[in-house]
Amino acid sequence: MTGRPDMWEVDVPLHHPDGHVGIHVFVGQARDKNTAVTAAQCVVDEAYEHLRRGRAIPDPDRPRLDWAARGLRPGWELRWEHATAHPITL
Repeated sequence: MTGRPDMWEVDVPLHHPDGHVGIHVFVGQARDKNTAVTAAQCVVDEAYEHLRRGRAIPDPDRPRLDWAARGLRPGWELRWEHATAHPITL
């Protein structure tokens, strides 16, 4: 182990009340699966808070490395209980 965080992908099923379904994909650095899912949840919470306050969703500090929640769609429900996470092999 190198001591540095690995890249992870977190796939979260989502659905809309009109019956549409999809998957929201998050990518970022984390030490393990649980940390990856928690990081994805945190950026979603932060993004919705920014939207609630009329602010733009912040860009990640280090694109392609930091977690971000761009492209959220109001009205869609993220199904965190069905989220999957796996390390990305570069």
